[in-house]
Formats: sequence, C-alpha cells, structure tokens
Amino acid sequence: MNYDQRRAELADFLKTRRLALQPEEVGLPPRTSRRTPGLRREDVADLAGISSSWYSWLEQARNIRVSDHVLNSLAVALRLNAEERDYLLALANEDARSSANIPADGVPPALQRILDSQLPHPAFALGPRFNILAWNQARTDVYGDLAQMPPEQRHLLWLFFGDHMRELIQNWEPSARSVLAEFRAATGLYVHESWFTTLVGELSQNSEDFRTWWRQHEIERHRVTTREVKHPFVGRMMLEETVLVVDDRSGRRVILEIPQPGTGTENKLMALSLRYHRVQAPTLPLVGTGLDGTAGKNNH
Repeated sequence: MNYDQRRAELADFLKTRRLALQPEEVGLPPRTSRRTPGLRREDVADLAGISSSWYSWLEQARNIRVSDHVLNSLAVALRLNAEERDYLLALANEDARSSANIPADGVPPALQRILDSQLPHPAFALGPRFNILAWNQARTDVYGDLAQMPPEQRHLLWLFFGDHMRELIQNWEPSARSVLAEFRAATGLYVHESWFTTLVGELSQNSEDFRTWWRQHEIERHRVTTREVKHPFVGRMMLEETVLVVDDRSGRRVILEIPQPGTGTENKLMALSLRYHRVQAPTLPLVGTGLDGTAGKNNH
C-alpha cells in the first residue's frame, strides 16, 4: 500500500492541533511575540519527551515508524481527547486493514426489514465509508428519494455538502460539521485509499464550507443529534438521531431518527406516511387525517 497520504494526513493533524494550543494552556509561560500562533514544534517535543528533530520529521510527513508509546505521549502533550487519540493511532498504523472487501452497497433482507419496521420514523443503513446502503419509506418522505440520485452521491457527505440538505435542515451548519467530524473520526484507517482521496477532492471543489472545515481536522464520534427540519408539506419537525452498530463485522450502522417529544413531530410523520399511501393507491377514497386531528383533504 501507498502510505504517503496517511503520513501527510498525520502531519497535518499534528500541526493543526499544535497551532490550536496556547503555551499557557500546557503550563508554559506566554510568549510576548505573537508572530507564531500556538505552540512551537520544540514545545511539543519537550512536553512529549521526544527529540525536536523526531517530532519535526513527523510534521514533515517523513517515512518513519512511530511507536504507540510515542503517539500516546504526543496525545497527552497536545491535550487530545479520546476520539482524537484514536484517530492519531489509526493514521500512524501501517498495518491497518483495507476497505477493499467492504460491500459497496446493499444490505441483507433482514436489515432492510428492520429499517422498514421503524415506520413512520426515518431510518437508513450506513456503510463504513459513509455511503448510504438502504433506507425506509419514511426517510424518503422526509428528505426526498435517494433512488433519484446517482449512486456515487448516495453518501452522507454529499447529502450535506452537495446542497441537498441545506434548505431542508434549519440547523444545517452544526449538523454538517458534526457529520464531517464523525466521518473523519471513523475513516482514519482509509485515508490512503483512492475512494477517500477522490471523495475529498470532489467535495473540496464543490463546497467552500467543506474545504474550510476539512482543514480544521475536527474529530468526534457520534452523539445523539437533533435535526430541525422544515418540510414543505408539514412544516417544522424536530428529529433526534441515534446510531446503532450492526454487530456482524461489516462496519454497517443503522441511523434512527426519532421524534423529539412535545414538538408534534410524531403526528407530522404519520401525516407524511398517510400521504405516501394515498399517492400509492389513488383509487381509494382520498380521505386522511389532518395534522390537527380533523379530517383533511389530500393535498398532494
């Protein structure tokens, strides 16, 4: 394998974290000169107990092997959290697995049935590359039909940074930044692979926001996230997103979006589900239930 990309990513990550720290944050006296932001390379080397030259070689993406002991010392020196430390170790792991044998799309029938069982709540399956493998009808009702998109753009980053979600999700910026940070945390083992570099290159050309935030190296694992959706038919909905890991060594995850209590979102999801079924069966009486609980007309 070609590890040049991994070494470059490691070097850039170390540099961004070094420049983000001020001397007083790590117990060093503040500098009077402001020409150099953050810590100097020799500061990090001293804090980690390694030579300044060795640390400089890391930031220069030199072809050197680094022990886990040294990496853990750097994690402490740079005040990395647990997620950032795991990412650092993944980038430096020259024995990392390849994603070449990971299925590109599709899920077992049983997993599709799990997604469908969540109706009227949106749910979809995500692969380890963050490509969307499968989804249920509720996900289509809320966000649009992924089947109408090119397969290569059925990817969580393309949905956020290809303008598909920008108008629909009212808290788009924190949602997009969170997805990007989670993607980075989850894919440190694959940064040298062609699919990864192609995806990053295309998104960098397509989105200025992606280009800016990608350089910041934000890292986080998934937490419960609330999305505020402004739907053209039913209006504002608040959805809490939770991730379930599929325990079959495939790297797949199931993303569930549950209505936030007290927001009326459950009723609106039910209304969208009823609307879909009316469209599918136009010969049936088109009488539904309005969002206020009264009889309503079909409005599609």
